[in-house]
Amino acid sequence: MSEYVFEDALARSIVSCGFPQLEIAVERVPGDPRPCSSVFFPGCSLINYGLPLVNAVYDTLSDAGCVDGVSLLCCGKILSYEPDGDAVRASFEEQLRASLRSSEVERIVAACPNCVQALRAALAADERTAGIQAVALPAVLADLGYRIDEGVARRLLAQETGVAASEVRASVHDSCPDRDTGEFADGVRALMPADLVVELAHIRKRSYCCGSLLRAVGKFDRADDAARRHGQEARAAGSSAFVVACMSCALQLETFAAPISAFHYLELLYDWRIDWNRADSYMKLRFLFDDALDAVEGASSSRAFASLGAPEAVCAAGAGQRVETSPEVIS
Repeated sequence: MSEYVFEDALARSIVSCGFPQLEIAVERVPGDPRPCSSVFFPGCSLINYGLPLVNAVYDTLSDAGCVDGVSLLCCGKILSYEPDGDAVRASFEEQLRASLRSSEVERIVAACPNCVQALRAALAADERTAGIQAVALPAVLADLGYRIDEGVARRLLAQETGVAASEVRASVHDSCPDRDTGEFADGVRALMPADLVVELAHIRKRSYCCGSLLRAVGKFDRADDAARRHGQEARAAGSSAFVVACMSCALQLETFAAPISAFHYLELLYDWRIDWNRADSYMKLRFLFDDALDAVEGASSSRAFASLGAPEAVCAAGAGQRVETSPEVIS
């Protein structure tokens, strides 16, 4: 098992994360929050499914001077699906805004389209945080000059699809939360080798939903039908795989959009493949502040949440592929 250690800039905690078992130890950092003008916000799905990618992306952004901190906190969107979810989410968002103000954050680089949407709504609800930017990670990486290596992409796609590397093509799946702005859509396309991309009829504002939201609310048959419909469209267009910006979309499409495979763009950029066949067991952990955690536990949540606000050890065991090394960026 590999271990990754992060100092959470918003919760003032040292978080040690084992992967893939997701054994977590949290240690409170004493003293006042340190100023952190720009923070990397990976989001729950990336933390659970691709923790080595969290570490690699943070190193990339930090080395480039784009961020000076990281936070493993949940954006709060999933709390809406808990009992008394609106009240719990509102309470959590107030704590999040207070923490952002205390740390003097001016910009959040978020990896997930759902997080960008949720964070912007939460920030806009208070004039004291309304000026904080939430920006899309793929756009930031593209602006830094990073591009997915075509040879790496063709090799990974060929291994998964059985199509010759010279013949593989991929279609970008555009996530529902990104429809209004298209920032993730633009960013992923800027990172992708142009010769590899096959555009579908339903993209951007017209993109088919992957079905993950339907799955989150328990409508499994409709969710799977949505994924299959999207996969059939891609196959008919001559595509071998989807490339997506959302981890939840990647899991849904990889699992249910047969015969099309799905890759998160970070897998291609860092040449590191997630074991999606076992990834459902990874989604064990979401980090909250103490007060929100107490409220969720009091409502008998079926999801696993852990506190970043107090010294404690948390174990959220998950099966998965052994990871010996961290991915390295391909530029």
